[in-house]
Amino acid sequence: MTLAEKLQGISISKEKIEEIDSKPALKKNIESVIASGNTFTKMQYSLACTAPKGTDLKTISDVIETGVVKNDSLLKGVYELKNKTKEEIIEWCKGHTYDENEIRSFIRRLKEKEMSKVDIKRELKKKYPRFDTRIFLDEIKEYGTDLPLRKYEKSWLDEGLVATLHQAGENKQANEEIMKAHLKRTEGKVVTRFPPEPNGCLHIGHAKALNLSFEYANKYDGITYLRFDDTNPKNEADELYDGIIEDVKWLGFKPYKITASSDHFEAMFDMCRKLIQKDRGYVCFCTVDDIRTRRQNYQAERDAGNADPTILSPYRNCSIEENAMNFEKMLRGQFRDGEAVFRFKMPLDSKNPLMLDLIGARIIDMVHDRKKRNYIVYPSYEFALCVCDSLEDVTHSFCSREFYTRQEPYHWLLQELEMYEPVQWEFSRLNVSNTVLSKRKLSKIVEQGVGWDDPRLFTIKGMRRRGFPAAAINEFTQSVGITFSETIVDVKILESFVARKLFATAPRAFCLIDPLKVHINKRVKGTIAGEEYDVNKVVYISRDDFKESEDEDFHRLTPTNPMGLVNLGVLKYTGKESDGIRCELLPIEELKPKKFVQWLPDLSNKVELRMYGPLFKSFNPIDAGFMKDADLDGSLRVVDGFVDNSVMKSHVEDKFQFIRIGYFCVDPDSVMKPKETKIVLNLTLELNKSH
Repeated sequence: MTLAEKLQGISISKEKIEEIDSKPALKKNIESVIASGNTFTKMQYSLACTAPKGTDLKTISDVIETGVVKNDSLLKGVYELKNKTKEEIIEWCKGHTYDENEIRSFIRRLKEKEMSKVDIKRELKKKYPRFDTRIFLDEIKEYGTDLPLRKYEKSWLDEGLVATLHQAGENKQANEEIMKAHLKRTEGKVVTRFPPEPNGCLHIGHAKALNLSFEYANKYDGITYLRFDDTNPKNEADELYDGIIEDVKWLGFKPYKITASSDHFEAMFDMCRKLIQKDRGYVCFCTVDDIRTRRQNYQAERDAGNADPTILSPYRNCSIEENAMNFEKMLRGQFRDGEAVFRFKMPLDSKNPLMLDLIGARIIDMVHDRKKRNYIVYPSYEFALCVCDSLEDVTHSFCSREFYTRQEPYHWLLQELEMYEPVQWEFSRLNVSNTVLSKRKLSKIVEQGVGWDDPRLFTIKGMRRRGFPAAAINEFTQSVGITFSETIVDVKILESFVARKLFATAPRAFCLIDPLKVHINKRVKGTIAGEEYDVNKVVYISRDDFKESEDEDFHRLTPTNPMGLVNLGVLKYTGKESDGIRCELLPIEELKPKKFVQWLPDLSNKVELRMYGPLFKSFNPIDAGFMKDADLDGSLRVVDGFVDNSVMKSHVEDKFQFIRIGYFCVDPDSVMKPKETKIVLNLTLELNKSH
């Protein structure tokens, strides 16, 4: 066999062979290695190409023949050994050969610490001086490509405006007695609250508010209430209460106590009576539309110099006795829905439109879902918010920034009632690209047949079903920080937090979406996810991993390019079959393929894969007209997949990294009965595409 034929036998390209022929010293080294009588492999070829001048090629070739030189790093170490016998070199190689899984685990631990690639390699070299660089390159090939623009800091509450907030007991009160009583009740603790309305699902924006309220209290060893703002029985249901509690707990937060505005309805009715007696409240018989028009007219007249209070309401100057009587009639159900409302009689020297006699209570003739009682009269949101904050001794009342104009009526009302005044702090809402978050807009999407827990929505339930870890959601919301200015955060930043968590926690598994049958020349055993499989002369690979035509940019299987199968061997193409292709399966030591891919021994484990894409095409769907921008049909593709046994043993919400495809989460639609198993998996994130 000629030298060229020998080189072709280990997949050396024609161009490289021609180059070797033009280099006499290299050609002589190769001929010397071949003359040693050992099997001519890629490692023997590396010896001939890289050996320093004066190297004992025969001895090292004999060492390579024993199989102890498993990578180029070891080979370079062998060159550095001086005056060693063959046996001594073999022992040295054995002492510097490391378990591949141990090296991979070490690299992953360093990645979890967000070390740079350079630092990872430096630490790796300290611990494993002769590690196989191919393992390192495989582990870090996608590392660092999706890191967030702003690194998450554990001390996020020590940055920006939130770091300047008052301490418990520093917020001024109308008198010293109010503060003393407050501090006695709270023992000086920080008290916060998270007050959702039970009329929909929580979303990523609520996650920011949750993190701020709970983590701020935790930082100062305080407490946080989960309080339901249940002042409108028209929009509330038991399942919404339960769903919110479930979401809060899933995100990792444990409320000090779960309360509701309805716990204080009777106290608020007494407060209405008190305000009437102080001539700070009255019953108004204007319709809601009439009130709106009168407010506009009053502002116009006031600005023109005619500040007549009766423009706001002809009932504003009714006597205390008449107002007290009419309020009791409201409570007894003697007026119909919309016929009468209780309004605050507010000072009119403010230009704040929210100081124009806000509605404090209105008639809604419905049974309250939580209390199972028809109150007939229900306090307004504005009334309940400040009163409940005060009754629960909240020290830091965190609100989104549109509440800024509500501070004035908030404090006016508590001062009139001579109650403890919490401090309100406003922060910007969390807006994420390529989605909508308002309940009104989400409801429009749901009306199209999309569930509140659809993985394409950024509701807490939707993200959970898609496979986003709770810790990733929390860290993302904390990384955004607490500011007053509104911005839209690129959803890719959220996805980078998700990818980092899943990379560290999701077990690896093999999956094929479009399998290609490969006939091989022998029966072997292979390992997938720690389980050994018998491979009976057939394996399956992804059809995308084989290309019949040559392409220098394609590094997987071609007629001339071998391809590795993880934990099995190397495929070398030999021809076509009617139902696939035929390959020779060779030991990994004999060839150095550029790529290793996943495989399966059979297609017995079929699953359903739901491949989710963005629901909205635009970065900011509001600008595009959000319903026109929604891609309801194109954002979901359902395909069959085939997986290894580890996936078939999974449970709902188990997460996997399907090698070279993406991260997936087991969907609740899965059926896992003794005689019936159907696994459904949702695509969480795609992995970066690679040739």
